[in-house]
Amino acid sequence: MIYWREPLLLWLMLSPLALMVVSSLREKKRQAQLFDAQLIPWIQPPSRSRFERLNPLLLSTVWAFLIIALAGPRTPQFIPNDPASVQDRVIIVLDHSDSMRAKDASGPEGVTTRITAATELAGTWFDSSEQTVETGLMAFSGSAHWLLKPSVDPTLMQHFLDQSDELLLPTLGSNVVEALSAIQSLPRGPDTQTHIVLLTDGDIALDKREPLKSAILAMQVSMPMTLSLIGLGSTEPSEVPGHPSVNTQMNSALLKSLASLHQNVTYRLPEPLRGKPLVEWLDIESKRITPENINRVVWYEWFSLPLMIAVMLTLVLLHRPKMRRSDD
Repeated sequence: MIYWREPLLLWLMLSPLALMVVSSLREKKRQAQLFDAQLIPWIQPPSRSRFERLNPLLLSTVWAFLIIALAGPRTPQFIPNDPASVQDRVIIVLDHSDSMRAKDASGPEGVTTRITAATELAGTWFDSSEQTVETGLMAFSGSAHWLLKPSVDPTLMQHFLDQSDELLLPTLGSNVVEALSAIQSLPRGPDTQTHIVLLTDGDIALDKREPLKSAILAMQVSMPMTLSLIGLGSTEPSEVPGHPSVNTQMNSALLKSLASLHQNVTYRLPEPLRGKPLVEWLDIESKRITPENINRVVWYEWFSLPLMIAVMLTLVLLHRPKMRRSDD
């Protein structure tokens, strides 16, 4: 989003148009005082050539770019964290159960393990040069573990994502209910909206499916939240590493049934989300700059770009008479 150092100066861009209108009206009034109405068409000057009409257009363009440069276009490089203004929070939850070690998921470099595909996908949602919303990272197997409590540092998030696919959690299983409970216990403001992004293959034991559905419905009642279920892996059976007799497959049917529980629960495929900013596909409003923080924002200043264009067009204007004489 573009901000302006002196936005009121942008109104000066209309001054050439205002001068042209005023000049035209004065000329018509002068002609009406000096000549009869029937003679006015005969005293009009001949139409200017295309070469002559280009000068006023170039002058107006130079003026517009100079005004843009004076108004000071800029974009925020860093917005200081203001906890009082935070309205949205994102928690990325990574499934680290044994089935996520199966090598049947699609990634940028071809077929890879499901957990590697999950971390690579999540890594494409962050840009270290841009401010993001408060985001946390959690992993679960038999128990849930915080890898990063909610933070606004995308570089720190990227660091933990780069390491998480090699992480070996101490317990076996797929206790997603405990992960949701840990998120629910986070301190939050009354207006805080929590967006949970669960990257999983949906391979959850039968006896844990009903408790999972109950936990999702209970969270919907207790806190403002959304839940995005991202399915990873193939629907064809694959061998679970370390368990030659056990097969696993991405259970899209279960994930879709969970998505049907509430309008704020959605099932998503990974590929359409690859490379999209997190705040974009979660439809989160960008963080606003509060008046108290306006003097602490680090800006990218863009005034040099329109100024350079104005200087180049001015040089073209200065050389046009010479160009015309050479043509003659």
